[in-house]
Amino acid sequence: MPRPVVSCLVVVGLAGISFAGPAEATQPNAKAASTSKATVPAKSRPAKAAPAVPAGPPAAAQQPGPPAGPFYSPGRFGEQVHAVRWDLALVGGALLGVGLRDWDWGGSKFDTIDEGWFGSNTRHGGMDKIGHAFSTYVISDLLTDRIRANATNPTGAEITGALLGFSIMGLAETVDGFTGKHRFSTEDIIANGAGAVFSVFRNAVPGLRDKLDFRLMYTPASFERPGVTPDEFTIIPPYERQRYIMALKGSGFETFKATPLRYLEVQAGFQARGFGDNERKLNYPIERNFYVGVGLNLNEILFGKAPYPNLARYRDTGAGWATRKALEYLQVPYTAVYHGNTVSRIQR
Repeated sequence: MPRPVVSCLVVVGLAGISFAGPAEATQPNAKAASTSKATVPAKSRPAKAAPAVPAGPPAAAQQPGPPAGPFYSPGRFGEQVHAVRWDLALVGGALLGVGLRDWDWGGSKFDTIDEGWFGSNTRHGGMDKIGHAFSTYVISDLLTDRIRANATNPTGAEITGALLGFSIMGLAETVDGFTGKHRFSTEDIIANGAGAVFSVFRNAVPGLRDKLDFRLMYTPASFERPGVTPDEFTIIPPYERQRYIMALKGSGFETFKATPLRYLEVQAGFQARGFGDNERKLNYPIERNFYVGVGLNLNEILFGKAPYPNLARYRDTGAGWATRKALEYLQVPYTAVYHGNTVSRIQR
């Protein structure tokens, strides 16, 4: 029984004894009023009032309640992992397929490499580091969603999702150590950590997920220089066809929710060019470009409340969920207007 309840019962019991005991003990002997079988008690003297029990603070205030459970614990981590075990199997299978198909996993002995970050003398100008952060972020984010949908107690789902995303990408990076082309990189592990932290931050801060997206654009050929796309097919687009974008969505702000500005986004992007093998062969210059622009919020246009017919009624169906998630992580070409600025350019 909880301590506050026991305290209340003790106080009530003591009060009952204090009032009942004196009343019974002070009753005098009675004289018979007649010779009939029924007797009438004599008039008794008034009983002395029992001493008052001083009123104290409420029992709940005297005894603290049971301590609240921890916000997060290893046990909760295990429960949430179990809730998404099939999702983990699906992610692991997809990553294994890409690794064997595109990354030549298991092709050599384990080796490491110091890749650097965003310098002009690096292999990819930092695109690989943003790619690692983005991949970890997406995996963490999706697992967070699945934990919130399936776990008995989803509290701390963003932490479990990020730990799982970081672990999966860390395992992938370790296996990269067994490929002669890529090798194990400490910088990639740090980038994975940055993506996991961003996922926690975006999911833990109230309202931030409605305001900010981190996306990848697979740039169309018309955006790029001639001849840069590799001849062989790859599941993941090559770095020379990638652009990473942060989108600030008007629909996430109360001020704009009832205005047409909810259909617009302010975007900022980054790409590096000239680092790919084909670009080197064609003597294209090394460039790093930043972009700012205004884009369309396709999720709001297609699935938000609108005065025109759209797909809002399909928002919570399986197909609707998949489409909304895809638009959350992928930037559709030709849906934004950008102004680019080349921050560095090195002619070969």
